[in-house]
Amino acid sequence: MQNDQRLTPLPLANDLQPAHIDYSAGYSPSYDDSLDNKRSLRQYFNVVYKRLPIILAITILVTAVAAFYSFRQPSIFEARTEMLIEPRKPEITKKDAININFGDDEKYYKTQLQLLQNHDLMKRVVIALGLHREPNLFGNDGRGLLAGVRSLFSGGQKPQGEENSLPIVTASSSNPAEEGKIELTPEENARADSYAGTLVGGLRVSQVDRTNIVNVFVTSSRADLAAKVADKVAEQFKEEDADRATGGAKKAYADLGKSIEELRDTIAQQELGLIAYMRDANLPLQEKGSDLSANRLQTLSGQWLSAIDDRLKLEAKYNAAVQANARGEGMNIPDLNSNPVFVDTIRLNTERKGKLQDTIREIDKQIQEQEALKRADSTKYTDEYPKIKEYIAKIESLKESKERTEKEVSQIIETDQKKIEKNAVNGALVGLKSQLDAAVRREGQLLSSYENEMQRANIQGQAQTKLTTDKRELDSNRVLLDTYTQRQKEQELALSSDRPKNISISMNAVTPGSPTGPQRGRNIMIAFLLSFAAGIGLAFLLDYLDDSVRTSDDITRHLGLPTLALIPHYMNTEKKKSLLPAKNGNTPFQTAALITMAERNSPIAEAYRHLRTSLLFSSAGKPPQTILVTSSQPSEGKTTTAINTAITLAQSDADVVIVDCDLRRPRLHTHFGLENMHGLTNYLSGDKNTENMIRTYPDLPRLKVITSGPIPPNPAELLSSNEMRNLLQFLSSRFKHVIIDSPPAISFTDASILSTLVDGVVLVAMANKSSIHLMRQFKQRVSTIGARIYGVVLNGIKANSTEYYYYGSGYYKYYSKSEEDESTPLMEGANGRQ
Repeated sequence: MQNDQRLTPLPLANDLQPAHIDYSAGYSPSYDDSLDNKRSLRQYFNVVYKRLPIILAITILVTAVAAFYSFRQPSIFEARTEMLIEPRKPEITKKDAININFGDDEKYYKTQLQLLQNHDLMKRVVIALGLHREPNLFGNDGRGLLAGVRSLFSGGQKPQGEENSLPIVTASSSNPAEEGKIELTPEENARADSYAGTLVGGLRVSQVDRTNIVNVFVTSSRADLAAKVADKVAEQFKEEDADRATGGAKKAYADLGKSIEELRDTIAQQELGLIAYMRDANLPLQEKGSDLSANRLQTLSGQWLSAIDDRLKLEAKYNAAVQANARGEGMNIPDLNSNPVFVDTIRLNTERKGKLQDTIREIDKQIQEQEALKRADSTKYTDEYPKIKEYIAKIESLKESKERTEKEVSQIIETDQKKIEKNAVNGALVGLKSQLDAAVRREGQLLSSYENEMQRANIQGQAQTKLTTDKRELDSNRVLLDTYTQRQKEQELALSSDRPKNISISMNAVTPGSPTGPQRGRNIMIAFLLSFAAGIGLAFLLDYLDDSVRTSDDITRHLGLPTLALIPHYMNTEKKKSLLPAKNGNTPFQTAALITMAERNSPIAEAYRHLRTSLLFSSAGKPPQTILVTSSQPSEGKTTTAINTAITLAQSDADVVIVDCDLRRPRLHTHFGLENMHGLTNYLSGDKNTENMIRTYPDLPRLKVITSGPIPPNPAELLSSNEMRNLLQFLSSRFKHVIIDSPPAISFTDASILSTLVDGVVLVAMANKSSIHLMRQFKQRVSTIGARIYGVVLNGIKANSTEYYYYGSGYYKYYSKSEEDESTPLMEGANGRQ
């Protein structure tokens, strides 16, 4: 058996290394986590530059939408009406006038300003101006923001019913004093609500500092409409404020009239109910009724107290008997001998003793008979004779029966007196308990009669009490009716006063000649800045959420591992070359598994040759012999990497064998076009014939292939067996390089098991797909069990990557230029020979 010669650790940075693999030296097996969150200014620039199309798209789209929307908005005109609002002052003729908002009251002015911006007020203004009759007053201006955005693409006009998203207020909810005379159809009411909502949005009210002047500003897309609405709002508010001043008195007068009518009806009903109650209750005279009830209650009370006294005496007698019995003095209970239980107990015990004594005499007679028979037979036989033994046993049995009977008789004699006393005491207690129960029942019956009589007396008293209460309630309502009537007369005097004149219009609105908005330039600039900032924020958010490997710098910075090779993403060249198909036809599509043989001058083939060179110089002393190729996740190109690594090593005139240790989803036989009936699992299961297991690839004789064989139910157990270790030692003795393909490392434990059996591990990662977190987790797991990772193969480098240049267009230009330089001298030499 060959010695297990593991590779030495990676050399330090000062050791000699090939010039073209400078990234394989000086890497530490660990990394600094503090570097993960530290970025240079260039890295921040790269984040923005990478997602610059998204940032520009968001910025241009949002700015264009904002500009288009701003220029589609109509011009806005503003009109101003000036009002003079003074606090209300009481009339001099009012003796008891209520002082409301005297002097400079801040709350009063705030209330007035708020009422000026009321939606219902604006609705009444719309109705007063007759605007609700115009079906298209504002055209497309009355729509909301979302409708405006939709119009950028549709260009059409929304139906009138969808122009306003404000809540609908029906005409019945408004003041009936103003709208009671105007009947609106449902369509007109909805239109008035919509127009009111639009106009309220353009209404602004402000008070001039330290004055009683209030300015009402109305903005609209129509200059004439703005002036009319501003004036009408001031006029309507003036009228409504006067109505509010007298509205309280009117409402109070109406409420008092309603309350007076209700009180009169209530008093009439109470009088009728009082008469009916006195008739139905049939109450007797109060004095005679009270005397009769008192006499009956006194008689029943005396009987009930007498029953209580009898019950207490019997209860005391019974309790004394129970206590005497508990002390063992039950025979001292009076009238004990007259208890029938006592007599019956004596009779029963006497009869039982007689029967037992007759039984004893019968047993003595049987014993004598058996002894006589025994004596008669003893003259003929000895004591060992069976019949003699039978006599002896029977005599002994009869004697034992006699002893038991005599003992029972003695027990009866001893316990007769106790049982008699006990039964007598129990009988006496039962008799006393019966007398006590009868006394308790009599007491309960008398108590029930007393309570019934008491209840009848209470009913009569309650009827009289209710009658008194009803009379008092009737009197209270009559007094309240007089009070309400007096207050109603006072409200009549309050309504006869003049309307307040504290609000006036000092200046009417003038139709504006020039628009005041919208500020299109400012809106476009704000939209541009906000969209640009949002695009940059989105770029950094996407970069923060992206956990995938993107460049070799990410591998070095996050994992502390060297990048062995960068494999470009496969694309068909201009020559439309086809890759080698599977020989058994199992692969219906083209893959890059055999590209190092199909396209030897392709960038991918050159990348795999670069990987071969990196592996040969990855350790000091000698090249690695057993190499495990795995990945952290599925579909990252580990099988393709393993196959092309084996092919490039075999193309360098080295004996190479590739082993398919992916016993869960084997693919090696599919790419090489081999049958998978016999392979690695057969050997690990006991078949030691390696001739059928190791197969030669016809297109490359130095490359041997070991397929997986039938898929087993326990792959991990087979790979961790001694047979697997022996097989690797056997293959190491025959081949210069052993390449092993394994399942994904994170999903299964197979890769961790195989990593302890090989010289080193090659980790394959897919650019913009493989997770840094999963790769770091695999590295920590492998380091824990003592295995070694040579480095990472970054697969799938796209054409837009900065690392693609050498393997992409630059590679093709180099090869095409080389072919042109070499073709010219050959042709010239041929002509010279001719």
